[in-house]
Amino acid sequence: MSSRSGILSAAVVILMGLPPLQAGAQERATPPLQPSTNLETSVRGPLQRKLQAAFPDSFKTGVDIFWEPNDGWVSPEVFDWWATRVSDDDIAGVTPEASGQMFSAFSAQSRVFRSARRREICAVVGASGNLLESRYGDLIDAHDVVFRVNRAPTDDFDDDVGERTTHHVMWPRVLEEHQFNRRAFLLMTPITLHTEDVFDRILSLVENDLRWEPGRVRIIHPEFVKYLHESWTEERVLYPSTGFIALMIAVHVCDEVDVFGFGADADGRWDRYHEDAPADVSGFHPTDLEARLRREMEEEGILKVFRGSRP
Repeated sequence: MSSRSGILSAAVVILMGLPPLQAGAQERATPPLQPSTNLETSVRGPLQRKLQAAFPDSFKTGVDIFWEPNDGWVSPEVFDWWATRVSDDDIAGVTPEASGQMFSAFSAQSRVFRSARRREICAVVGASGNLLESRYGDLIDAHDVVFRVNRAPTDDFDDDVGERTTHHVMWPRVLEEHQFNRRAFLLMTPITLHTEDVFDRILSLVENDLRWEPGRVRIIHPEFVKYLHESWTEERVLYPSTGFIALMIAVHVCDEVDVFGFGADADGRWDRYHEDAPADVSGFHPTDLEARLRREMEEEGILKVFRGSRP
């Protein structure tokens, strides 16, 4: 592992910019592709200053959030952390040649968030069963940016979860065909436990399973996931949940953050509004710690949690 990590060097990132979107509209023109700009953790606005003040031991500046084609390789330190969280076959495929193929496919650049000169009011929407009967749909759709996590659907649930999506945050696993909004940005985590290399998995998912426009795909930098794991979730379990990654992207880039669809059921299990059986994710994610951090951020005025049917 250490010999392989030595070939890898510094990394990454991305962007800013979706045009204004009006709530409730069903069809929108695809925003034009524009040159990207680097995006990293920084004290870029009042929300980030508040985050830094409330969590001085956790908040760090200069951490790349997205991985860009012209940003080179991750550092050996990041690679060593990353390599323990993917399968042996996955990490064997992490080579300059494989990444070049992936970044060539994703070469069309477009801004993921708007200019820092304009405010971004963001909704992060999870899949908790507390969204059922919440009637949050119109409220969620009224946000400038709507993050949705993994395969949580909107069809048949729009009164409670809304219809709009601007950013899908997912990890590269096999997903059945789903009503994803192909005009949204697809933000992929570089963590996968499948027995094929992570770059091929992402390319296959984008090109074959989801048929996404490559210019609207971004890879969340492994440095950012490592930063969350070490600085925020105390290196508990394997890595943060996809929902927590989405939430932390939001608090690092948005001006206001509202959180919907997070929280366990009465037995402490992560249920999903679109599934009958609760999910047991305790072995993979530090769920109790993530919940505590959400509460503390709400107490500090960093975000607002909408608890739906479970006040």
